[in-house]
Amino acid sequence: MEPSDELTPSRERPHPPVQGPAAWARRAARSVPQGRAARIFLLVAFVDAAGRGIFLAGSALFYTQVIGLSNAQVGLGLSIAGLVGLVCAIPIGWLADRFGDGPVLVALQLWRAAAFLVYPLVDDFGLFLVVACLVGAVEWAAMPIIQSVAGATSEEGSMVEAMAVVAVARNSAYALSALAATAVITWASPRAYVVFVLFNALGFFVSGMLLLRLRLPRRAVDHGAKGSAASKLLPFRDVRFLLLSVTNGILYAHMPILSVAFPLWVVTRTDAPRALVGVALTINTVMAVMLQIRLSKGGDDLGHAGRKQRLAGLALAAFCVLVAFTRSVDALTATVLLLLAAVALTLGELWQSAGGWGISYGLAPEAQRTYYLSVYQLGATGCTVAGPAVLVMAVVDVGPAGWAGLAAVLALTGLVTPALTRPPRHKAAVAPAPAD
Repeated sequence: MEPSDELTPSRERPHPPVQGPAAWARRAARSVPQGRAARIFLLVAFVDAAGRGIFLAGSALFYTQVIGLSNAQVGLGLSIAGLVGLVCAIPIGWLADRFGDGPVLVALQLWRAAAFLVYPLVDDFGLFLVVACLVGAVEWAAMPIIQSVAGATSEEGSMVEAMAVVAVARNSAYALSALAATAVITWASPRAYVVFVLFNALGFFVSGMLLLRLRLPRRAVDHGAKGSAASKLLPFRDVRFLLLSVTNGILYAHMPILSVAFPLWVVTRTDAPRALVGVALTINTVMAVMLQIRLSKGGDDLGHAGRKQRLAGLALAAFCVLVAFTRSVDALTATVLLLLAAVALTLGELWQSAGGWGISYGLAPEAQRTYYLSVYQLGATGCTVAGPAVLVMAVVDVGPAGWAGLAAVLALTGLVTPALTRPPRHKAAVAPAPAD
């Protein structure tokens, strides 16, 4: 007979589990990878994001107050640079498979460091366009390689969880660098905004040097197909893979929603305080850091990854519905609805990223992993390039009906994705039946 709690000496009673920030800190510490390569790459990701975060926080001020560009010139130049990146991403992904993710990523980091060192010399739109295109040419190619390297450093563990840890490190760096940029903007003169560019160049250079210490396990290479036209066309012949790239791209709308559509809606279409935009960004960052790893668990299974994207579509649809109701309500009600919407948007972001990583890892053959990841990234890249204009014209300017239409698109996309992750019937038919 077991002794009762009352008769158990206090020194023998089990301690209740620690909850709150301390528990989260312990879980985060356990999530830090043990392998040398994984730890080095985690530092690379943090340094890279720290420099990039400071630049992004002050880039608009640098472009307009240091170079002297108009808002229209900035928008046009960055759009053209985005299109250049869209074209270059896939060839660079193919090069990473052929010559190695590590060496190619080092080259990209040093390329970007050199390009950003030229930015302080820019004094007109023409030169700005040239430098922006040099940066844009490698901008979208870097993320698939980062994802491939994160998976390679997982040491037979979960590649999705490894990527989630990298994402947490990057989001933490973005948050800290945004605070640093805010201090510069608050206390420094416009001439000091050049520090945003120089710090970003330094981040790229330091991360590139750290990558030289990275020793990645060699991936299998299909020597028979290497360099052949047939191998380059394989992902484009897989209709299911391309459709999943499109669905991932549609769900990736949370990025331009958070950066463009949501702020514009709050400021121009609701009675909520403008400061709510900053509060929503804070909620997004804190939730991303605290929940990304937990919500990514199980994402390596293709079926689970598809269901995560279904949850993403439904959460993003709920966000749109909540925002749609803020058009004609009082300030307090609008504030409450928008805060709830920020939570739903962040959950959608975390499920979308985890599901996207799982799907792309699961469908990319090892010998061509980075090339396949680059093709899969096309959907998200296209959303980033076209999303802001589409969201402003078809959603923000239209009003509640526009948000309702977007909710329907996102929900339908989420519901369709799990069906696309199932193996084709002809492949399932030849699989051996499980033993009784």
